[in-house]
Amino acid sequence: MAAASKDVYVVIVAGGTGTRLWPLSRRKRPKQFLNIFGNLSFIQQIYHRTLKVAPADHVFIVAPENYSEYIKQYLPEFPLTNFMGEPAKKGTTAAYGYTATYIKQLNPDAILHIIAADDYIVDEDHYAKALGYAARLSSEKDALVIYGVKPADPNTGYGYVQVDLSSKASEDGTDSYLVKSFHEKPLLETAKQFLQSGDYFWHVFGFTVSINKLLSLIDQYDPPTGKVLQELDADMKLPARLEAARLEQHYAKLVESNIDNQVLEKADVTTYMVTLEDTWSDVGTWDHVYSLKEKDVEGNVIVGDKDKIFMVEATKSLIIPGDKPLALVGVTNLVVIDAGDVILICDKTKAQDVKKLVNLLKEKKLDQYL
Repeated sequence: MAAASKDVYVVIVAGGTGTRLWPLSRRKRPKQFLNIFGNLSFIQQIYHRTLKVAPADHVFIVAPENYSEYIKQYLPEFPLTNFMGEPAKKGTTAAYGYTATYIKQLNPDAILHIIAADDYIVDEDHYAKALGYAARLSSEKDALVIYGVKPADPNTGYGYVQVDLSSKASEDGTDSYLVKSFHEKPLLETAKQFLQSGDYFWHVFGFTVSINKLLSLIDQYDPPTGKVLQELDADMKLPARLEAARLEQHYAKLVESNIDNQVLEKADVTTYMVTLEDTWSDVGTWDHVYSLKEKDVEGNVIVGDKDKIFMVEATKSLIIPGDKPLALVGVTNLVVIDAGDVILICDKTKAQDVKKLVNLLKEKKLDQYL
């Protein structure tokens, strides 16, 4: 049976910190709540996009409990009754399992789309069709369905998925393949080999699966987490949520677990991949932001007030001004971000290393900049 629309739910995973987009992405306003692309924040864009996939009462957000304040401020249209606040970070197995356990009590036949809170997508109608195809595959084949993108370059920042090209099928402009193997973020030479082979795709965050399949896989491949989720399920009585103290008690028993490594990549389960548009990006680093934005004649991208930027022979740079003017002379390929209390100046080719700088600030206990 194909998944009926009444059975389709979306879970937006919004607990990340986006450290590689420091200094704008901070504890006080993580990446998914920034509005770098237009007037809407990442999470607002994602939320409105999901309404093409499922009704508003079928869209949930899972994140640390204290993120509810961010959601009130930066996504006021979201019903907080669908916010799954975690009392502690215990990894993705717990986050998805807790949310699935709750939704199962609402609808034991649910099909879940678990997606990131900060993906960049241009064609939202095509995206909705791709997820619809994924839901049908998951339901009809009793399968796990992951998402992939044809690699544009030998990127070492993404995991890769090898597919069986002979299994290709298509629906509404979206291709699907049977998955042969998963591969962690590779070294550059390996990534080049993946690109040349033609049967590897970038592994995009998230997946589509029936709620029963997800919880049974957790039970099978991560029994300690599965046991806690069963106890949580027995303790949960809808329509009321678990009291905070009771939820904390359950979470205290959990051991941190990553569902990709612990469950999905080990599972003996039929797995398909559906393709997303080639323009997809996780906007993980400042060079990604640069690549997605329109450039001026000098190849520069300015986000914000252009009147505060003064440049002489400055090219191919990303510049985000704050309250003060910025002046650049004779430089190229820079990232310059003024966050008010701190300014980042970075070689654009080293944008991945911003995370190392954040780790340095943590080591020095400079929490005011985190």
